[in-house]
Amino acid sequence: MNISNFTIEDFVLNREFRAWVFTPTQGSNNFWQRLFEKSPGQVKNAKIAKEILLNMNYPNHRILEMESLEMWKQIEKESKKWNNEKIEKGRVVVLNSDSILKRNEFQTRNRSWFTQQLRVACILLATFSFSLIFELLFKQKPVKTEFITDLVYDEFIVPPGVKSTLILNDGSKVLLNSGSSLRFIKNFEADKRIVYLKGEAYFEVSRDSLRPFSVITEGVATTALGTAFNISAYSGEDLKVALVEGKVSVEYDQSDPLNIFLEKGEMLKINPKSGTIDKGRFDDQLVLAWTMKKIIFQKVTLKEAIRILENWYGVKFIFQNTPSQDLMLYGVFQDETLDNILDGLSYSARFSYKINKDEVKIFFNKP
Repeated sequence: MNISNFTIEDFVLNREFRAWVFTPTQGSNNFWQRLFEKSPGQVKNAKIAKEILLNMNYPNHRILEMESLEMWKQIEKESKKWNNEKIEKGRVVVLNSDSILKRNEFQTRNRSWFTQQLRVACILLATFSFSLIFELLFKQKPVKTEFITDLVYDEFIVPPGVKSTLILNDGSKVLLNSGSSLRFIKNFEADKRIVYLKGEAYFEVSRDSLRPFSVITEGVATTALGTAFNISAYSGEDLKVALVEGKVSVEYDQSDPLNIFLEKGEMLKINPKSGTIDKGRFDDQLVLAWTMKKIIFQKVTLKEAIRILENWYGVKFIFQNTPSQDLMLYGVFQDETLDNILDGLSYSARFSYKINKDEVKIFFNKP
């Protein structure tokens, strides 16, 4: 659904929007949140539409076509009463049925503020009349829904060759690895703390029992209250969640969703292509080496090693010939230059190299 050009009336008459306002579910909350993320300028219109629906106290959100037509007739009737009334120092408001019924012609972003306010006023008049009738016919408590809030996001992008430490507004600490990014709603929401991660980050989460902390990667949500954990979520590689302190739950969204709990010292590996899951213990010195400015290659594929070095030093590797498919790299490097690392790896991996500014050419020796 595309709501980028929705008016307030479109929201009021949209069946899915009414269903969400009166009978919200987790699925519909997620659905509308994604729409508002794509069209943040529509949040204001949606707020007004929601208030209109709630003021109607309407017990059945499925407004039929006849009811829709009756609503517009009521709007026309109410607007005619205004035709000869002076508003705001003598200005006269003139509306006709054609301008209302053909409302889609006015669904452009250049609609004037004054015209928009008149349309809202007419809707409010009509719905007020309907609400009186519904209030007499149906006695029930108002329906509670989640309030729509203006979604303002902060995003931190760490370029290759740089690492960054963030202190979030709840006191949580995040160390972002090179080539990673973190995105979240500014100041978080009232009942939850959600961040979206690409790349790798180490989290030290401040405890807040009323607002769980969740890290969202592609298809995976890692949730904790107060704990420390590392997440590696690079494109094309296994997703890894390593728990250093506390407890976390990992929800894996697939055809058969899973919810897996981790204890201190456990790590979960998920292969995004095959969907296979592996849970076991991990070496914190190995997983957290990057937070201590240390590179450890322990049976690391060439592809992963290149990704690490490109992010770490902000360079681009170019291969002049094809290496062996089963090539694995080993080595431990602490605060070393790229030249020293490549020099150390070249003996066991049997290659030569040439560094030219931010470009590295690799030549593998023929067997």
